[in-house]
Amino acid sequence: MGELVAWGLGLGLGYTVRNMLTTRGRIALVVLAAVVLGALITVLSGELWQEPWLVLVDIAQVLVAALLGAFALPYALRMAKGMLRPASH
Repeated sequence: MGELVAWGLGLGLGYTVRNMLTTRGRIALVVLAAVVLGALITVLSGELWQEPWLVLVDIAQVLVAALLGAFALPYALRMAKGMLRPASH
């Protein structure tokens, strides 16, 4: 369950900050948010007490999902919008 939360939060994070800030500010915000969200997911799922190294996996999942949310998700949404647009005759 924690993996789905990590991917969902990462996609939302990347999609939200893609046009918000300058490059340095965006990178710093995404990295900081990914560390906080990944650690929070690990703590709330109880994995931290069993396998502490899993915090690194959750942080990495949030970062990869944020990259996908920033670059692939807008492209996929544009493609879906084009396919759903009715053909004009």
